[in-house]
Parts: sequence; structure tokens; C-alpha cells
Amino acid sequence: MNASAAPSPPPTRHAPIALWRVAEAFMHTLYALFGAPEDVAADHTLTRAAHTLMASWIRCAEAMLRRLLLIEASVFPKPNTRPLLHEKRKRTRKAIGFDADKPEAWRVSFRCFAPMERRRPRWQMVGPDANMPARRRRSIRFRSAWPLAERYEALIRVFNNPERYARRLARALHALPHRIRELFRKPEEAQHRVDDWDVFDAGAQRAWPVADTS
Repeated sequence: MNASAAPSPPPTRHAPIALWRVAEAFMHTLYALFGAPEDVAADHTLTRAAHTLMASWIRCAEAMLRRLLLIEASVFPKPNTRPLLHEKRKRTRKAIGFDADKPEAWRVSFRCFAPMERRRPRWQMVGPDANMPARRRRSIRFRSAWPLAERYEALIRVFNNPERYARRLARALHALPHRIRELFRKPEEAQHRVDDWDVFDAGAQRAWPVADTS
């Protein structure tokens, strides 16, 4: 009789467990509203109203997890070596499949910092329709569901295993401390959806006292 594999230990968390429980409840709310990431991806497209609603909830969850990661990152000391911020790596092109029912195989990323240059939203049209008047573009009734599904999956991975993301964030903040302000961005509706939002802000600011969010 083969011995069963021992369960993996739970990930180490340094932020107050009460805050993680609030985040857990929020993740359950996401599931109740939208299903799992693979359910969202399987829809392929969303109506404009559905896309706007889900994007709003995803933004709130991302803002919450940024604050939790900031608290988690505060326990990691500044590295002794100078980080390679712009290490050049040779990249090879390869085809990547996207199976809606296999979110564990998706290539997703959780973004703590805003991109240095944002040329166009991911949903904006390209090609011959890109030159249509803005009023006509705003009248488009459907949006791709996949980008939101990918962001949703990234949220789950951060929640389930925050340490790797916190270590990466700590390295980035020790190298570029002025960018900490970007982690305190929040949607206007965040405080209406999370009763303890001020506690998240206060905890993150205590973790990194140099933060100036005024």
C-alpha cells in the first residue's frame, strides 16, 4: 500500500490574519458573483455593462492585495547585492495556447506598479476599425472576457501563495522606494465594498513608514 503524499504546509503570512480573512471573504464574493476564472474565460465575451461591473470588483481586489503584499514584503531585508533592474535576457518566441478550462496553465501576472507607458487599453480595437470615431467605439456592446479572467486567476495565485510575490515586491521597493506611492492607488468604490478599508491602508503605511499617500 503506497503511503499518501504529505500535505504541503500552508504559506507563511505576516500580515494580520484578520486582514487576510477580509480578503478571503472578498474572494468568496467574487466567486459568488462571477464564478471561477475558467467560467469567465469560457464566456469569451461580456456585455459592456457586465465587463464594467466585473472590472470594478477586480480592481478593488487588486488594490486590497497590493496592501497585503506591502505588509508581507516589509519583513524581507534589503538585499546586500545591487539588483539588476533591467537585466537583458534573450527571448525566444513560442506559441502559447489558452485553454479556458485550464487556468493553472495560463500565463498570468499580478501587477503592483503601473506600467511606465500605457499606449492603449487591452480592449481597444486595432486594425481598420481603430480609426473609427470615439463615439462609435464607445457604442460597442461587447468586451473580451479573457483579460479579466487572467487578472482574476492572478488574484487567486497571489492570495494562495503571497510569499513569492512579496519577495519580488520587496526587492523592487528597496531598489525604487519612490514607487511605493503607486501601491496605494485605489478605486473610488473600494471603501463602499470593504468596510475595513482604512485598516488596510493603516497597516500598509505602518509596514512601510516612508509611504506618503497624501
